Amino acid sequence: MADVRGLRGLYYNPARIPDVSGVISLPYDVISPEHRQEYIKRSEYNIVRLILPDGDDPYAAADRLAKEWIREGILIQDQEQCVYLYHQTFRTNEGEEKSRTGFLARIRLEDFDKGVVLPHEATLFAPKEDRLKLLRASKINFSAIFSLYSDPAHEIDSILQQFTSAPPRFSVTDESGILNRVWAVRDVAAIQKVQDIMKNHWVLIADGHHRYESCLVYRDEQRKNNSDPEAPFNFTLMYFSNIHHPGIAISPYNRAVADLPSWNPQDILRKSEKYFDQQRFDNRDRAIQAAKENSAQTAFTALVRGVDGAVLFKLKSGVDLKSIYPKDTPEVVMNLDVNVLHKLFLNEILGITDEDVKKQTYIKYYKDLEEERRAFDSGKLQIAFFLNPTRVDQVVEAAKAGLKMPQKSTFFYPKIMTGFVMNKHE
Repeated sequence: MADVRGLRGLYYNPARIPDVSGVISLPYDVISPEHRQEYIKRSEYNIVRLILPDGDDPYAAADRLAKEWIREGILIQDQEQCVYLYHQTFRTNEGEEKSRTGFLARIRLEDFDKGVVLPHEATLFAPKEDRLKLLRASKINFSAIFSLYSDPAHEIDSILQQFTSAPPRFSVTDESGILNRVWAVRDVAAIQKVQDIMKNHWVLIADGHHRYESCLVYRDEQRKNNSDPEAPFNFTLMYFSNIHHPGIAISPYNRAVADLPSWNPQDILRKSEKYFDQQRFDNRDRAIQAAKENSAQTAFTALVRGVDGAVLFKLKSGVDLKSIYPKDTPEVVMNLDVNVLHKLFLNEILGITDEDVKKQTYIKYYKDLEEERRAFDSGKLQIAFFLNPTRVDQVVEAAKAGLKMPQKSTFFYPKIMTGFVMNKHE
């Protein structure tokens, strides 16, 4: 199924950049303008200059800069095909230390209807167009798409683990306190074993839907002039991690509502009684904890402008969800907190349409709990929702059913850092 290959990775030359902590960055889509400026100040060679370029023609500027760094020897390329073992050690919000292992390689691009690469989130036009323009100009995959595969026997982990006895190419603690270590695996036999095993697997996109869809469009454009199935544009850079690895962690991507033209909190609570049981809490933390304690059923917490304290909303047992989903939708998917929030609360109760959501009208997204609380307390938000994290099995069920969750339904933690390995097409 999945056609996975090694690559001659493009990477920062240790002789020119002995400390890569100043040149790597988080993925482009979680970097604010203020955060971008911080990266710019860290180094004149920070990868953010390539993934979030500026200027009158930012994409051409990124291409020129990448070529310049290659000429100067800032970026160099492996002479052999490799896969890259990527190990992260981190702490959860509860303070527990965990590790997650995966590997970086190329994968043949497949249309979603083939069932080889499975999406789980909806996408927006603007980010796809942005990434497409960058790929057209540079012909480089600067960052890897984050994917999951199912290997309960941990065959691939076992094959690659042996190479960790050697010093890693990169070992750096990033800005979030996460230890990132990367090894270049050149062993031809090991790479072949990984390729053979992956032929039996599908992969699920965990993070990077916009980039993957941009690569599909770019591939189709290039095919008009080159029918070679082995041409570089038929592949993209991907990070693969085993669903069954104990280090897989998902954090919630919370929603908030702002700027609705009409606002009547009591009317909202009244309308919600049709679908949800309500429980009031004076303490916001206690309400959020109560939602966690009710994670076995559909439940989320909200702070509502004009309502004291916090409200726990629990889906009523008699609500018929089948009427609002396609036929044969798995029950686990119908009851996903984020799906119920969008279909019943945003659409039905607040009157926010799917088109509004696509345009991010009225909707704001927060991965940081405290940031969302501050925004609500400052009066910027009319309602702030706090969700339980989506489970991995729920993500898989949705993808297998061919259903896409709303954008930003999952936040796989930790993010894989950009800048360790890049895939040059030419």
